[in-house]
Amino acid sequence: MSLKELQISHKKIAQTFVAYINFQGQIKDIPMKLEELCNICGGDKSNPAIAVIDMGVYSKEGIDIDVCIPIKVSNKINNINTKFLEEIEVLSIKHYGSHENMKESLQKLANYFHKHGICATTKNRLIFHKINLDNPEENQIEIQEILHKWDERLEQNLKRVLGEKKKNEVMKEREDLFTLESDLEDRVQWIEKVLNRLDKITGNYEKYEVLSPCAHEFPKKRINYLKDIYENTKDLNEVIKEMHKDYEWYEDPILKDKVIYVTKIPYNQKGYKEGKTLEEQRKSYCHCPLVRNHLDLGISPTFCNCSTGWYRQLWEGIIGKPVRIDILKTLIKGDLNCQFAIHLPL
Repeated sequence: MSLKELQISHKKIAQTFVAYINFQGQIKDIPMKLEELCNICGGDKSNPAIAVIDMGVYSKEGIDIDVCIPIKVSNKINNINTKFLEEIEVLSIKHYGSHENMKESLQKLANYFHKHGICATTKNRLIFHKINLDNPEENQIEIQEILHKWDERLEQNLKRVLGEKKKNEVMKEREDLFTLESDLEDRVQWIEKVLNRLDKITGNYEKYEVLSPCAHEFPKKRINYLKDIYENTKDLNEVIKEMHKDYEWYEDPILKDKVIYVTKIPYNQKGYKEGKTLEEQRKSYCHCPLVRNHLDLGISPTFCNCSTGWYRQLWEGIIGKPVRIDILKTLIKGDLNCQFAIHLPL
């Protein structure tokens, strides 16, 4: 079914200046926090309130949430934080009623991303077009999943590294095979073509420089937290010790002679443990929605330079210097897991 038939909208959202309160909690806490923010801000409430939810940052108290009210840049509000929400591109769906009943709407949107192999960020937004604390069944909430525009990142990096002419050659057929309504098979077919063209005209360094910046964005709050530890201690062992407290995010890295070794954990740990065949386990292991169901098609291992970008963001953010990452093992080559060596310039 098409986006229109599913009542899913594709939107580009402009940069927005907001007053906000940040907290760690649950989605059910948002309405009360919005009321608190409205009481502080007062004034014009014609623009709908926004909740920015970062699923990549959490604590015992819950996930990281900003509740926001759009305001004019010229407005000055005492004792309240303000900032710009970045310009984004989203797929969105409308939900009517209590936030407690959003599961069906969320699943409908998630199913579209999954079926078409579309990448999302760890953040999403809830737009409260109408909110009624006394009668939540009157709520009108827009759920926005933020797109990770992989193909646009690829285009930008191709131009930066290889120039306009080669960029155009590599990106051919994108409009036919890699749109938001393309089925997964077409998108994978396009990626195969892209990688074959890239392999013919580039060496390992250029592949790394083109593809690693295409990776999913690592949550900046996590990077900054670890960066502070490094800057305060000047000891990477202290950073790694902190990482070992959260295996699901940092995968227990090992430091040996200025090289960090890391083995990815399965994306779907339950599916991986319960998988009855090697194929089932490999599909559950792979983190990439674009290729996890096509690991046996002979896709070029060059693609896994994209995965190095996840670790590149993390470690360059922590130490403030460029790193080089080698792919030691990858499912695409037939290995049973994915392993990387991160070389530190220390």
